[in-house]
Amino acid sequence: MQGDHDLVMLARHGSQEAFAALVDLYKNRVYRTVFHIIGNEQDAQDLTQELFLKLHRSLNGFNGASEFTTWLHRLTVNLALDHLRARRRKPLPVSLEAVSDQPDGSSGIEAGFLRRERNEALAAVMKNLPPKYRQILLLRHYQHLTYAQIAAHIRVPVRTVETRLYRARALLRKALRAAGEGASS
Repeated sequence: MQGDHDLVMLARHGSQEAFAALVDLYKNRVYRTVFHIIGNEQDAQDLTQELFLKLHRSLNGFNGASEFTTWLHRLTVNLALDHLRARRRKPLPVSLEAVSDQPDGSSGIEAGFLRRERNEALAAVMKNLPPKYRQILLLRHYQHLTYAQIAAHIRVPVRTVETRLYRARALLRKALRAAGEGASS
């Protein structure tokens, strides 16, 4: 199997097979990232396609100064955030089909309902977090990046990553508590 660098070089020189291999390697990761940022399945699918069209046009912009995955992730996040900015005043419907697939050891209809309810609350709270906190949570908990990888990706010191992650988790806990109290009243 060829590495990212080789595939990028071949795709730059017109190899459709190399570009198709890059798409196959990263389409699920791109989709998950976009979905977790915007919270809408259909828009995430559309933006994933748009991202790969943009990638095809901008491969020459990848200079190899960072890992290809870091560069691709930055393009993905920027595209999703641009989409959110464009729709800032419109409510964002949330579909959590992909999120609710995570098993939690429960079984039965009631457990599925409770899991879906928790996921809906989490998605609603996540979409209302400031972008820098939402991004740090997504990179850490959905992309499973290390603090050092996150720091390199968003170009901040590791201590800033730690601080933002701490604050993001605190905001998330506070908002989830408030949402839970609002639901019970």
